[in-house]
Amino acid sequence: MVKTSHDSNGDLAHVLVCAGTITEWLETTPNQWKLQIDALVKSVSGVGVRWLSIYPYSGHASAIERTTICNSIVSVFGGQRSGDRVSVIGEHGLIVVVDTCADGQERFVNAVAQLSSSQEIDEDKLAATLLAPASGEPDLVLVLGSPTQVPESLMWELAYSELVFLNVPWLKCDVEHIQMAIGDFQRRDRRFGGVDS
Repeated sequence: MVKTSHDSNGDLAHVLVCAGTITEWLETTPNQWKLQIDALVKSVSGVGVRWLSIYPYSGHASAIERTTICNSIVSVFGGQRSGDRVSVIGEHGLIVVVDTCADGQERFVNAVAQLSSSQEIDEDKLAATLLAPASGEPDLVLVLGSPTQVPESLMWELAYSELVFLNVPWLKCDVEHIQMAIGDFQRRDRRFGGVDS
């Protein structure tokens, strides 16, 4: 798997926020999406983040429901829809990717299906397809939920990522919560799967 471009000075390249159920996302109004995404973007500004991904914590959405969520986001941000994802450019060129798929296995299967059967599939190609348009795995995965359970929407993203759990509801997460998670991340000694010798 591709390691992220985390710098030794504590900067982050990619943050993934896993929050809210599909039902909560369907109930989120366009104005609430704007406020929430703006707060998340503001939270990560100034620490080198280039990609901010947002995944639902859990739930199941039909194709029509995924389209409804994507259209709600596009109505206030513009951006580009590609399958289950909407990508928008935030302040300072930060790319925000909202993925409406709440099933990590489904996301994995869809990524494999996107790759040509005539080409050899390796970890780098699969990671690039799964995480596009981000160029690497998340440095920090912020899960809004209980620390006793990993959300079903996450799978591939956890190989080299640091996880921070906050038991905060989706629409109650604010700048202070995200900055607290970033502070926690920056205090950690990342070994990317290695162990102390």
